Amino acid sequence: MTAVRFCALIALLAQLLALPALAQTQERRVALVIGNSAYKNAPPLPNTPNDARDTADALRKVGFEVVDGIDLDKRGMDAAVSRFARLAQDADAVMFYYAGHGFQFNGENFLVPVEAKIDDEVSVQYETVKLSEVTTALGFAKGVKIMVLDACRNNPFVAQLSKKQVTRSFSVGTGLAPIAKAQGMVTAYATQANDVAADGAGRNSPFTAALVQEIKQPGLEIATMFRRVQKAVYDSTGGKQTPELSLSLLGDFYLNREETDADIWKRLRSSDNAAEIKAFIQRFPTSFFAVDAKTRLDLIERRGLAPGEREKLEQEFAAKEKALLERVQQAEKDRAKAATDLAGRDAGKTADTERAVPKPGDAAPAKQTDANERDRLAKELAKKEEELAALEAEKAKLSQERQDREKAVATRMNSGGVTELPVPQKPLLPTAPGTRPPRQEPREVKPPQRLVVDRKSTSVLTGGIEATPEPQPRNNRRRPGGGGTVDCSDALMRAQLGDGNVPKNCR
Repeated sequence: MTAVRFCALIALLAQLLALPALAQTQERRVALVIGNSAYKNAPPLPNTPNDARDTADALRKVGFEVVDGIDLDKRGMDAAVSRFARLAQDADAVMFYYAGHGFQFNGENFLVPVEAKIDDEVSVQYETVKLSEVTTALGFAKGVKIMVLDACRNNPFVAQLSKKQVTRSFSVGTGLAPIAKAQGMVTAYATQANDVAADGAGRNSPFTAALVQEIKQPGLEIATMFRRVQKAVYDSTGGKQTPELSLSLLGDFYLNREETDADIWKRLRSSDNAAEIKAFIQRFPTSFFAVDAKTRLDLIERRGLAPGEREKLEQEFAAKEKALLERVQQAEKDRAKAATDLAGRDAGKTADTERAVPKPGDAAPAKQTDANERDRLAKELAKKEEELAALEAEKAKLSQERQDREKAVATRMNSGGVTELPVPQKPLLPTAPGTRPPRQEPREVKPPQRLVVDRKSTSVLTGGIEATPEPQPRNNRRRPGGGGTVDCSDALMRAQLGDGNVPKNCR
């Protein structure tokens, strides 16, 4: 129970703290929007209903409470103005927009209801709505007062009024007459005073089309907004129509108080929320900051892909390295076996030679067979050496490829100001790139004391460097009863190994 009371107290405190902020931001804004088109005694205006509806929608979106009416008669217009006047009391901002027929008579402006029949000066006074009555309704507001008139179209009643002139001061002009300036008042005409505005061939008139578009733009001060409207209308009509603005404000006023693209981007420029940045790009596709937003979005997306890409890269190269390591180990085993076989062959050949002296007729074939076998083993060892060297080169190439791929990933991450991703410091294989791993040399086979080292086989085992043959002890044994004759068995053995010729007395 205590916890519930505490939560309720916190919620109430939060509401109380929020009240001042709401009071500051929630201004009372009221607008009256009228669009008359279906005139019974005057040419119809095809696009004024669209003008009124689009303007009303634009004003609602920027916080106005709108009183609107389409094709209103005299009674309907009076009721709308009356309701607007009541809502305008003490409002922070009020606005009146009118699209339809309007004219000036004796220097005063009149708005024409759809059923009005204007034949003379009397009908002007009682069949129309004086613009001064709307000005009086605007005056009930305490804040900014805005009047927008897209009604400066050609006066359709000039002919009738000219024929039935009643007073000497009778004067019928084109367009609308200038409105006296008042403090805190903004008056915008679709065209210059005493001039005629175009209806437009599209959905809206040139003036309203530009106005609705500029109301949608946040952060535009009202004077700036109407200057942009002026330029847009001037350009779209080829200079034939130029809106006019009368402004008497002591401060700035913004119809659209939403954040501008600059304000929003200032807040989002360091954000990592991809959804917010996408929304910014969609909302402001032509913004000056749209390029920065797209760059930021690309960076965030690449950051999100970086861990997965790095993990995939690690797995890919781990598999390659494992396979290569297995091949290197197998090649080392094969090379060690080939070296052992060759060393064992040389050792065994010498031992067999000591144990048995071949017959003179069998010396050549035995010698040839041993030489062929030793050559085969030497070639096999050389082949294993080449295979191992090729694997070492492949290992270095794979190491370089990995470094290049790591740098490519880091470069992509670094292109938007991201700190370069660290390259893993682990070695490709148990040894550094370009060097061979420690080999497990075959266990040394100790030859007999009288081992004869063959120069050709030694050059293979020493990497091509010819070893200096060890001095062989000379056998001074004499044949029994032979005096100074050399032992034939020893001479025959040396001749079989290619070290000298068989003595004549041993043949």
